[in-house]
Amino acid sequence: MDLLTGEIEAISQRGITRDTCEKYGYKVGIYQGRKCHLAPYHDASGALVAQKVRYKRDGEKAFTWAGDAKEALLFGQKQARAGGKMIVVTEGEIDALAAAQALGLRWPVVSLPNGANAARRDLSKHLGFLESFEKVVLCFDMDKPGRTAVADVVGLFTPGKVFDAQLPLKDAGEMVEQNRSAELVDALFGAKPFRPDGIRSVADLRAKALAPQAWGLPWPWKTLTERTFGIQRRYIYSWGAGVGSGKTTTQKQLMLTAMRPDLLEDHSGLDIPIPPPRPVGTILFEENPAKTLRSLAGMAIGKRLNKPDVVVTDDEINAAIDTFDGLFFPIDCFGAKDWESVKANVKFLVLSEGVRDIFIDPLTALVAGEEDERRALDSIMADMSGLVEAHDFTIHLVSHLTTPQGTAHEEGGRVLEKHFTGSRAIARWSHAMLGLERNKQEPDSPTTLRGLKDREHGEAVGPLLGLTFDRETGRMVECDLDGDTDSPFKNEGSDDL
Repeated sequence: MDLLTGEIEAISQRGITRDTCEKYGYKVGIYQGRKCHLAPYHDASGALVAQKVRYKRDGEKAFTWAGDAKEALLFGQKQARAGGKMIVVTEGEIDALAAAQALGLRWPVVSLPNGANAARRDLSKHLGFLESFEKVVLCFDMDKPGRTAVADVVGLFTPGKVFDAQLPLKDAGEMVEQNRSAELVDALFGAKPFRPDGIRSVADLRAKALAPQAWGLPWPWKTLTERTFGIQRRYIYSWGAGVGSGKTTTQKQLMLTAMRPDLLEDHSGLDIPIPPPRPVGTILFEENPAKTLRSLAGMAIGKRLNKPDVVVTDDEINAAIDTFDGLFFPIDCFGAKDWESVKANVKFLVLSEGVRDIFIDPLTALVAGEEDERRALDSIMADMSGLVEAHDFTIHLVSHLTTPQGTAHEEGGRVLEKHFTGSRAIARWSHAMLGLERNKQEPDSPTTLRGLKDREHGEAVGPLLGLTFDRETGRMVECDLDGDTDSPFKNEGSDDL
């Protein structure tokens, strides 16, 4: 299509003056019987070789080209002399006019000929010109394509050359249109060197680095709180135990004391406040949520409701269940093994319901159908690690154990990191690993809670404390490793362990 004719006039609806349009040769003409804007593009000799034609079609903004843009420079490049202190690059011609006008028509401003999606290709053709300036300020749109384009083109330039202007509105055109030119100028001159997401400076981190290390949340047992400095956020705690060693009960007690901190063991003497009730989310592949709720109600009452000879009324159970209302969020996924679905549910609970304590039991259910379980588990664990870090919550997960050489876990054999199914992935991504050891053939012997990994402090390893099952309340009670406890009940085992 041949070049079109037009007249220079103000674009009053966008706040662009006639003087600005005249400097850049921006005209208004007619295309296919419709009023259109004509943005001029010149070649290196200064000759007009193309026009971007902006018009409306069926009420929507549309673009086409007149002339031949193969040899065209950037829009506005003809008006800019190389070698200055600063040049501004925008996504579109109207944005370029707006930015230039806000800067008093005293600073060079250019724009991309084909928008954000072709930014890298178009800018790479004119790097010599752009690099001649001390600063290249990118004033791209504040939407996803614009942000993506900034990250995409920065690698073309000398490190430290590119500056990213952050606007409170979508683009420079909107800033001028809404009479916020002064703020636009501040954003252009105040643009900061571009830094990819994830890179931080000392200034960014100083406040966090100066903050003293605080205690975490209390465990159900004082000694474990003391040894580990409490339950930490952005942590994955991996638990492993033989069958009947107490892992189910310990997990439920963690849920219970999160929702009912009034049931915590005495923590006097530790500089740790007792927190308010907090919600929990559970993904228990081997237990129906209704059974979990009944079990938790029994632990709250202090009665083992899984036993038919326990005397309890519906009113007692209902009263206990009422205390969990708005706090207990089980994901009903009995037998489900789809990590993507589970992850979506976890993110919903964390982001929408304020849940920051998630329980997964067993982890191996998520990879049972995979051809390469180890590779799948490594991917899932890496994903979990990213989730807890990004969203500031805690995951407790239970792993099955492989059969050890020597003494079986169910007979009190040592739990080692390598016994966790998929141990390399779990050990790599867990912040802490805990094992429960108990000889079921000696009912009165305590369960040893053993620390296997403590990434943060490196101290909570080895035997940490003893636990004994209170056969009346259904809870695990702290005791010495030789079994001494103030509880009148000794460890007799339980089908809920």
